[in-house]
Amino acid sequence: MELRQLRAFAETAEAGSITAAAKVLRLTQPALSRQIKALEEELGVSLFERGAHSVTLTPAGEVLRGETVKLLKFTDAMVQKVKAEADGEPLRVGYSPSLASDFLSIAIERFTQLHPRVRITLHDWSSAEMRDGIAAGKLDLMVTAPCPGEAIRWEPLRHVGWRVLIPASHPLAKKKRIDPADLDGQRLLLFEREGYPDYWDRVIKFFKERNLQAKIAGEFDGIVSLSAAVEAGMGLALAAETTRISGGADARMVMRPLSEEPLTTKVSAGVAATGEVPARVLAFVEELKVAAGS
Repeated sequence: MELRQLRAFAETAEAGSITAAAKVLRLTQPALSRQIKALEEELGVSLFERGAHSVTLTPAGEVLRGETVKLLKFTDAMVQKVKAEADGEPLRVGYSPSLASDFLSIAIERFTQLHPRVRITLHDWSSAEMRDGIAAGKLDLMVTAPCPGEAIRWEPLRHVGWRVLIPASHPLAKKKRIDPADLDGQRLLLFEREGYPDYWDRVIKFFKERNLQAKIAGEFDGIVSLSAAVEAGMGLALAAETTRISGGADARMVMRPLSEEPLTTKVSAGVAATGEVPARVLAFVEELKVAAGS
């Protein structure tokens, strides 16, 4: 009995048709039929009731399908473990550049010195994409502002204040501090609502509590596009104080603090709330805490 025969059997049972299964497996129908026939001969039982255009499982076939599914899952997991050992264990990290860039690199440098076999990959995704990535098993860890929901367990790293990003040519760029009233009636640039719902809620609440009117002039998928829009003079933006901007006499954008500090962001590391968290992920969270000064 060979694994390829069992895979062919499982696909045929799922498809309910030799023709459909052959297309998925990229085999000719006669070749697939021979594999199934050889499996039946080895086991000494019929696995399918064959119709004109379809097949159905016999009682023996139902038993074999259940066992085959378990065996193939075990085999696939074994292959992944072997590959992980050969290639090094992966650590997939999602992060918000404006919130984590300044300390994330420090944590990675320290971590890789202690765990040289772990391969870190970084993903600059929106908070919604990171949350979905954790849920789908595409990310091991996310570093951003906490997102609503119970699917993620959060470890606080630090608090970050907010700043106003202003085109250098804008009249407000001459001020050292920005009063909330200065934002009334201004064209406002925001991270997109779908990708950053927590950011939207906080900004809208800030304006409503102060009876400020804002004209939303654009939504952007990340700090790079948001900063580019500010530099182009499209409007003002609220972003984390850790956002990196170019300085100097030729700078096209400036960053100014607010005269009152109502907006702070609790930057945190998020992992899946259910299941066992791998040791390498927990070790990286500890390095993040040290690098962030928490």
